[in-house]
Amino acid sequence: MRKTVILFSSANKNGNTSKLVNQVIAQLHSEHVKLLPIDELEFSDYCYSNQYANDDFYLISDALNWADNIVFASPIYWHSVSSNMKRLIDRMTELTENPTIKPIGKGLKGKQGYVLTTSAHEQVCEIFSGFFDKLFGYFGINNSGLLHVPCNNGFALTTNTLNQFTQHLHSQKA
Repeated sequence: MRKTVILFSSANKNGNTSKLVNQVIAQLHSEHVKLLPIDELEFSDYCYSNQYANDDFYLISDALNWADNIVFASPIYWHSVSSNMKRLIDRMTELTENPTIKPIGKGLKGKQGYVLTTSAHEQVCEIFSGFFDKLFGYFGINNSGLLHVPCNNGFALTTNTLNQFTQHLHSQKA
């Protein structure tokens, strides 16, 4: 069974993206999924000197190392991810520089990357999806799927779409 970490961030922790994350988690085996609510974690911004306190970023790094599937979950805000998700992704640069955790950064290559998102539009924003194309490409993560739920007329996720997405999480080969 594939292990999945979900990195979730939203200005509304009980909003549509949270609802989407919870529906995905309900379809997965609890021992094979870790939810990391980014907005509740304490971690420093990326800094060029690579001088950091022992913060929650290392908990996140351990989860990235543990997982086969890495799922980024954020609503679309002005064509982008939430501010804390962006801060986390900036901090992930440390995975390429800090000798202690650099093996984790190199170990991301070949893992499966996914995105969960919601917005007030029918289609996902190309700038938003392009951001993840670049992020996954940089780390060598396989861009394995994006699930966008339009919420302009209520939360519009079909059971079939949810099942297809979670089946993909289960079935991807390492």
